[in-house]
Amino acid sequence: MDKVLLILLFLIEIIAFAWLILEAKSSRKQREQILAVENQILQLEKTIISMERTIIRKVDKINHLTRREKKLLENEKIIKHDKR
Repeated sequence: MDKVLLILLFLIEIIAFAWLILEAKSSRKQREQILAVENQILQLEKTIISMERTIIRKVDKINHLTRREKKLLENEKIIKHDKR
């Protein structure tokens, strides 16, 4: 009877160990998938930041041109006023 219990216990331990190995493999795959998604998100964020920088540069150029146009208009008004 003792031998039967020892064999059953041994089989239960083998099954439990196999189950742990399968769970470890499964969780490793899930971690790898999570890391892959996080890398994709990181790349997307880098792209967004790059686009934002481009937009900021273009807006700065537009603002610079707008200030320049205002100065030109003011100069034109001054010149017209001086001609009178």
